[in-house]
Amino acid sequence: MLKWLLILVSIVFCSLSQGQFLPGAKAKLPGDLELIIVASGTAGYIQEWLNTPAKHGITIKRLKAAKPNQLIVIAFLMTGLTGDADGNYKYTVNSYILGPEGEPIWGERDYAAGQGTLPNTPAIIMADPALDLILDSTDPVGKYSIFAELTDHVSGEKATSRYSIKFNK
Repeated sequence: MLKWLLILVSIVFCSLSQGQFLPGAKAKLPGDLELIIVASGTAGYIQEWLNTPAKHGITIKRLKAAKPNQLIVIAFLMTGLTGDADGNYKYTVNSYILGPEGEPIWGERDYAAGQGTLPNTPAIIMADPALDLILDSTDPVGKYSIFAELTDHVSGEKATSRYSIKFNK
């Protein structure tokens, strides 16, 4: 039987902590919507994101393989959100995870949602909350795929992304 554990990590973000740069990812202008899924073996990058000034970048060590009972911290990064007449954005993120056989093991509509004032310059914004995943020794080995869809509620545009992690015992 497939056993899995999801722990929701809620983090309150202030507007200054949202506009971080990620090496390899480029902040885009409003209307050029993009969703980037990242995963790491530690939640440390989230604290670094929150505590680093927006003009400085952070490095996220991306996790590509996991072992039983290893914490997998998944974040949804967005750029290109559109502001309304007052300069405010609003978004939701739907997400689901497929196991090695392509079977859904978890999913939630509107998993992450938020709103705020767009920064004055293009920025990458981390969705709230992040998602923690722990696979145990009873879970099948293979590739687990995390899918997400971002909806910009101001423009109505959508963007999708996928991230895969290989699970080994």
